[in-house]
Amino acid sequence: MRQYKNEIEARKTHVALISFGNTELAKAWIEETQASFQFLLDSGRKAYQAFSLDYSMARSWSPKVWLEYARLMAKGRRWRGVQGDSGQLGGDFIVDQEGILRMAYRSHDPTDRPAVDYLLNRLDQINGYHAQEAKTLENLNQ
Repeated sequence: MRQYKNEIEARKTHVALISFGNTELAKAWIEETQASFQFLLDSGRKAYQAFSLDYSMARSWSPKVWLEYARLMAKGRRWRGVQGDSGQLGGDFIVDQEGILRMAYRSHDPTDRPAVDYLLNRLDQINGYHAQEAKTLENLNQ
């Protein structure tokens, strides 16, 4: 998502990444991914519970997931081993400025994430304007 940071910000959107891991794992992940969004730790998994996110060791370690890890390593990503509780699944959510949940995407497995274009289109729908207007806003902000 970091490649789309300007487009996200042009939509007056704030991104927060939430993890249940510890501080050391979070720092390593941020350094590896160059994530520039706000990063929050939820060691008690309150957000995971509130958003009804699944837990599944079987889906977290399915052949599909192994193939994705192999593909990433072939592209140069480093395998860091199992980090924390690998059965906890994540998701992507859009919450508006009034705190209303506008989009929920609960991942079926670690490789299951919505495309950034899908998220940008959902933001446009929620905010009531079209992508062209967002690009114009982005150009004005540069």
